[in-house]
Formats: sequence, C-alpha cells, structure tokens
Amino acid sequence: MKNIQITVRNVDPLLKRRITKLAKLKSMSINDFVLSTLQDKVGGVIQRETINWQSYSGLMGKAGINQSVLNDFETIDETMWKDQ
Repeated sequence: MKNIQITVRNVDPLLKRRITKLAKLKSMSINDFVLSTLQDKVGGVIQRETINWQSYSGLMGKAGINQSVLNDFETIDETMWKDQ
C-alpha cells in the first residue's frame, strides 16, 4: 500500500505542546504519536511492537529513561492554572 501524506492546519499552540509532551512521554516521534492516536480513535490497522514482560513489570533499561521528560514533571505550566 502506498503511504499518503496529509497536512493538519490551524493547530493551536496549547494542543501542539500537549501532543509534543505526550509523544515525548511515550518516546515516540510526533508523527508516530499522532498516527497511533488517530488509529486508536478512528480505527485502522495498528502496527504495535511486541509487548515483553519487562514493560508489565515496571523494569526498564537506561535507554528507557529520558531526563528531559522527567524534568517536564518539575515544570509548572502557569497557563493551565489560570481561570478560563
């Protein structure tokens, strides 16, 4: 099957930051995260990696630790706490 490219316009900055943060938390590219989310919500063939016992046991190697993601938990997003 031929891959097709689409473009999504008018993404607001808050949504872009949320997508970027969630992709980083899942150690995925933004493109892979968006495709996976669309496939989960809309349906379609999903190519998932094989799940191993380490992912269920909570064990991970050093490659699984992303310091910049951990640093994000220390950051307070003031815009999220303002009254709407």
